[in-house]
Amino acid sequence: MDVFRSLVRFLAFAVLLAVLTPMRALPQSGPGGLGGYTGNVESNINSTTIAVQVRGADGAKLTTMAIVNLTNIIGQAVQSQTTFGAQTIFQVGAGAYVVEVEAFGYEKARVSAEVSGGNPHRTVTVTLKPDTANGMNYVPAANVVLSPKTQKEVAKGVESFQTNKLDEAIRHLDAAHQLAPTHPDIVYLLGTVYEKKNDSASARKYWDEALQADPKHVSSLLACGDMLLRQNDVEGARKYLDKAAEVAPNSWRAHSLLANALLRQNSYAEAVTHAQRAVELGKGQANSSLLILGQALAAEHQNEQAVAALKDYLAGKPPETQAQAVQKLIARLKDAPTVPAGATVGGVTTSYENAAIASDVPDLPLTAAALHWLPPNVDDAVSPVEPGVACSLADVLKNASARVQELPAVVDRYTATEVLHQEEVNAAGYADRVADLSFNYVASVQEIRNKYGQSIDVQEYRNGSTGTEMFPNQMASVGLPSIVLIFHPLLISDFDMKCEGLSRAHGNFAWQVYFKQREDKESRIRRYRMGGHVFPIALKGRAWIDANTFQVVRLETDLRETHPQLRLNSEHLVMEYGPVRFKNRNEELWLPSSADYYAILRGHQFHRRHSFTDYVLFSIDDKQRIGEPPKEKTSADNASDRKPSN
Repeated sequence: MDVFRSLVRFLAFAVLLAVLTPMRALPQSGPGGLGGYTGNVESNINSTTIAVQVRGADGAKLTTMAIVNLTNIIGQAVQSQTTFGAQTIFQVGAGAYVVEVEAFGYEKARVSAEVSGGNPHRTVTVTLKPDTANGMNYVPAANVVLSPKTQKEVAKGVESFQTNKLDEAIRHLDAAHQLAPTHPDIVYLLGTVYEKKNDSASARKYWDEALQADPKHVSSLLACGDMLLRQNDVEGARKYLDKAAEVAPNSWRAHSLLANALLRQNSYAEAVTHAQRAVELGKGQANSSLLILGQALAAEHQNEQAVAALKDYLAGKPPETQAQAVQKLIARLKDAPTVPAGATVGGVTTSYENAAIASDVPDLPLTAAALHWLPPNVDDAVSPVEPGVACSLADVLKNASARVQELPAVVDRYTATEVLHQEEVNAAGYADRVADLSFNYVASVQEIRNKYGQSIDVQEYRNGSTGTEMFPNQMASVGLPSIVLIFHPLLISDFDMKCEGLSRAHGNFAWQVYFKQREDKESRIRRYRMGGHVFPIALKGRAWIDANTFQVVRLETDLRETHPQLRLNSEHLVMEYGPVRFKNRNEELWLPSSADYYAILRGHQFHRRHSFTDYVLFSIDDKQRIGEPPKEKTSADNASDRKPSN
């Protein structure tokens, strides 16, 4: 029985359930939990140890998570740990070490420590100073805004390119180039058109011009490196691909191309590293990287691992001639005690020496430029995590799930002011039509238990209605905040999850969890309703869970796969959550502060931003504004905190 069926009552973008979790103290994890070490177990350690105690500026124990890195005297990393309870213990060999402690809101601190047979157990106290520069926060770069006339020319150029009217595309893009001569995307597009005309010299000239305007323009770096690889100028390609991997460390394509170049230069160990990274980041898109990985492992005499990689490559169903060559190589690796040291073994070619292999990489260049308005897919952009810090998925999910269950016990309905900003996006990826709307938003949250089972019922009303007439184009985007209920016990088993490590979000450390709808489970968290039919939509995504409170502070989702029947080609959701504080009770509720929704649906490209403020929770009867966790509350905010008169 679908416990959420009562919510599928709207025309389109029907997204089920609700979101809201109050914060209460949870018991902290013991030793081994959440990747950190807690408590004093020195009596259980019979070798040399370094115990690190972390203190705040006032000398008291630090109450939030800190990362403690241990390096040797020449700067080589030894071990990293996180710590609750302000202490962590390293079991190390005798020698001299450097302890580095990092915590949000404090300056990074370093102290020296030495242990030996005569002094086997050393305790180091690290006192942190407030970080007045706030250097641990990241500020995204602002986008360059094109004039309406320039946008129009770019849009016409893109449309002409898509219909293979290449000379017409060049005419429009040249006009845009004259209006915005230093905009790298426009110059890059010109290079792409010339490449399709088989004019490599002109294409290279424009891509180099784009890099003069922006030396970190990733699309141009990849385009130049790709072209030079196909021309067998591996040394020239390396100049671009090394830079691409540096400025876009989460681009699977950058790592794949670089691995290809390294393989050809007989740099096998490095080729293995970058090919593995490409496979990890690209998921199913980077099949050709498995071929590179297999050959590099073979050249490194790691036959068993090479065979495994090559079998995974064959599972991607490459062209028959290529598959036969790979099968011969696998047989040779199983029989031979050693492996030839060449980059090409057993008749197998690297990916750019075979047109069919190269074609398994999507025609990315134009798509990347035309879709610059669309955030990268969660599989293409993986936020960095702290190296060496372990994460216990079971503990993270247990505590996060407990948070998600708390709201219905505290409040049965709430209201807010919702502001909707919509942008219709043209073919060039720029806003064509903009609309701004405001609603009186009401949500009812109930947890239902009866003889049929357990469910959560969430109803949404805008200006007193559940209809679609108030939305642009009468297409409703509802229930978006409820995506956090992926972590509710009723739904969590629908997803495969893994903890990627300790990242940063909202001015604090956060556990980064990747999730993906299971193949054997139909989606219950996201459904579209069109033409009287309901379409379950399978999702994948990533959540950032505060390492101290286990509240979900940020969440992003994408389609697990496109939906041809709906003509739903892309959907990306970014949810931000923040605390609403209540003075009359010793607690705070975590509520959605914003929802950014991007979609390409039935030929329409659009971006919607839902913002929520001025919450009133009826069962608590208080009014607060949504908090912004990284910032201190101002006097203006405090003035707005006063309880309204009813």
